[in-house]
Amino acid sequence: MPEKIYSFNGKDITMNVCIQIRAVVKLLQERFHIAFEEAVVLFYKSETYKTLQETENGLWAESAEYIADRYYEEQGK
Repeated sequence: MPEKIYSFNGKDITMNVCIQIRAVVKLLQERFHIAFEEAVVLFYKSETYKTLQETENGLWAESAEYIADRYYEEQGK
């Protein structure tokens, strides 16, 4: 059985978080016209990504567009 990486109220939400990460990366790719790998590195180095990992704040349950907007605000873009 796969390891539970992300949980919320005792429930495994790993797949939900991974889906959100992928969706945000795709938005970054489209906005900045960059490759997948570059978008992943940009997002993984951000405070927005760190906040997304703190599952108790519920950011993972927001839309990918909302999360990307948080990233753009953080970066001043």
